[in-house]
Amino acid sequence: MSGTGAGIGTIIASRLIGYDSDLPHLAASGSFDRIIVVAGIVPFMGMLPVLFLVRNTEATHRGLVRPI
Repeated sequence: MSGTGAGIGTIIASRLIGYDSDLPHLAASGSFDRIIVVAGIVPFMGMLPVLFLVRNTEATHRGLVRPI
């Protein structure tokens, strides 16, 4: 199921990038500028949930799991 989700996400992302880069009012300036900026922000946005979700809990203090 994750492979199917990744394939569908890739198709949708490709279509959105195509629509955005084909906009006529952006042809004078770099039409991929916004795409590059968003592509740089996406890994940062993915890092935020990891920072909030991966942490030491009560199970760490009881010795059930290794500390981070």
